[in-house]
Amino acid sequence: MYAFLRGILADTEEDAIIVDVNGVGYRVYVPTALIYETRIGSEIFVHTYTCVREDAFILYGFAGKEELTLFKKLITVSGVGPKVALSLLSAMDHSSIISAIITQDSKLLSSAPGVGGKTANRIILELKDKVDASDILNIKGDDNTVNSKVLELRQEAYEALVGLGVSNIKATQALNEIEINEDSKIENIIKQLLAKI
Repeated sequence: MYAFLRGILADTEEDAIIVDVNGVGYRVYVPTALIYETRIGSEIFVHTYTCVREDAFILYGFAGKEELTLFKKLITVSGVGPKVALSLLSAMDHSSIISAIITQDSKLLSSAPGVGGKTANRIILELKDKVDASDILNIKGDDNTVNSKVLELRQEAYEALVGLGVSNIKATQALNEIEINEDSKIENIIKQLLAKI
């Protein structure tokens, strides 16, 4: 119904933002990172998904189209509703979710709140043929295809950070701020990441 909203960020809640669009306040449920990245009073633009139920009319919002597309794919999985999909996108970024599906890393997916092992396995089973490695941001090789070595390094670094007690959100944000290539050493990657946190 609504493709996007552009307005002023009027307020934030634990899992949502209030967007003032010409005097009308829209409550939009968003990934946690978006709540922390925006400032009350600033202009905001979110791509939206409208969920209409008998007892509710709910808006979900995302900073990028890639997140919105992945959200739509996630909610097609049996047993995965908008809340679980949003929990995944709050716990890790779009790229990490896709790489976890491709590498069939159910442990990583199940690290998101509300996502159990069975749900993680269903996500992998039902989406492994619907996601493409080329959708992953910042890890394309010179031939415009994803380098599997880079994918492995990214995954290993992410797990190392989480193992050190770094939150999922901070780990994925740090990963998106550094460049990883197939010649990178995991020790150096982790040092760079820790310097970002």
